[in-house]
Amino acid sequence: MGSLRHRARAAALQALFELDQTNHALAAVSERIATDEMFNSEGREFFMRIVHGSWERRDELDAIIERVAPTWPLHQMPGVDKAVLRIALFEILFDTAQDKAPVKAVINEAVELSKHYGSDSSSRFVNGVLSTVVNKP
Repeated sequence: MGSLRHRARAAALQALFELDQTNHALAAVSERIATDEMFNSEGREFFMRIVHGSWERRDELDAIIERVAPTWPLHQMPGVDKAVLRIALFEILFDTAQDKAPVKAVINEAVELSKHYGSDSSSRFVNGVLSTVVNKP
C-alpha cells in the first residue's frame, strides 16, 4: 500500500500544482490525472480524496501555512512546496478516513516529495512547517 499511496501523493502534487497555476476545473484535472495514472480502485479513491480535500480546504490550509511560516508569503512560496504542504496538512488535520495514514508517515512522504520535486531547501522547509503544526501546544 505504501508505494500506491506514494504514487497517489505524487499525482496529487501534480494536480494541485496545476490547479494553483491555471483556471482548470478540479473535476477535469483530477479525472484526467487519475485516468493517466491507471490507479486501482483503492489508489483512485485515495488520490481523489486528498486532491479534492486539499483543494476544497485550501483557504484553511493556507491560513495554517501563513501562521506557521510568516516569513514566506504564500504568493512567493514555490508551487511545489505549497502543494506538498496542502496535501500533508489535509491528511494530518482533516482526513477522516478509517485508513488514514499515521502522522509520521505523512510527514516522511511530504519530505520525500519535496526532495524529489522541490528545490534544495524545500525538504527542510516542509519538515519545519509540518513539525511545527504537529508539535504546537
